[in-house]
Amino acid sequence: MDILARLVGAEISKTLGQPIIVEDKPGAGGNIGTAFVARASGDPYTLLLGASGPLAINVSLQKNLTYDSTRDFTPISLIAATPLVLVTGSQSGINSFDQLMSRMQDAKNPPFYGSAGTGTPQHLAGELLKQRTGGHATHVAYKGGAPAVVAVIGGEVLYSFENLALVQPHLQSGKMKALAVSSARRTVQLPDVPTVAESGVDGFEARGWYGLLAPANIDPQITKRLTEATMQAASVPSVRSVIASFGSENVSTGGEDFSRLIAAEIAKWRDIIQAGNIKLEG
Repeated sequence: MDILARLVGAEISKTLGQPIIVEDKPGAGGNIGTAFVARASGDPYTLLLGASGPLAINVSLQKNLTYDSTRDFTPISLIAATPLVLVTGSQSGINSFDQLMSRMQDAKNPPFYGSAGTGTPQHLAGELLKQRTGGHATHVAYKGGAPAVVAVIGGEVLYSFENLALVQPHLQSGKMKALAVSSARRTVQLPDVPTVAESGVDGFEARGWYGLLAPANIDPQITKRLTEATMQAASVPSVRSVIASFGSENVSTGGEDFSRLIAAEIAKWRDIIQAGNIKLEG
């Protein structure tokens, strides 16, 4: 989030001739920063680098959100949509997606899978896999992606969906094996790793995504100018190179497509959360 904000913000600043200050507001799974921008209705100088968690997932997990993802923002443009990698430890004895599926058919002794926390895209990708395949597995929530990766490598859990940037060094070192990617198409960074859909789960797709939004009620002409500046920033070769290293294709297509994505993702993950009876701890 911070890398993208500073990278794209610097280019937008050049285009608009306005300084852009990146202010991190962490906490509550991204809800604090998201709510802060939602309260700035009509202020085009307060922008949000938003993510799929607070904008599409938390809507169905948390009852007391102080913002409405489809009402309180003006989507400017999607910037990145990153695949998750289905990984296992090199000592797990699992060498393919089919072998993992065989393990997940054992209802009496289901494997454990880890995630960066309950309700994260990583967790919900694992839940989506269970629901689409009828497999069995027990979720273990960790406090972030790094501890989940350590748990996979150490054999504490059998597998996990995790961000490409986080697992890539361990794939290169041989400590982890990639079984599939969660995107609709293979990623350039792992050209030999099939998608989950290719592996037999039709229509499977689970991505983390990030985009720029303004508060609601800003002037349409300002929206247009911000969209053009953002899309221009995302096309700068140095920016594209960094975004591509996260496994993301060029997805900056403007506010209308971004708005449709948010609505579709809210509906998709609401169904998965309800079917899995997923609730936040505490």
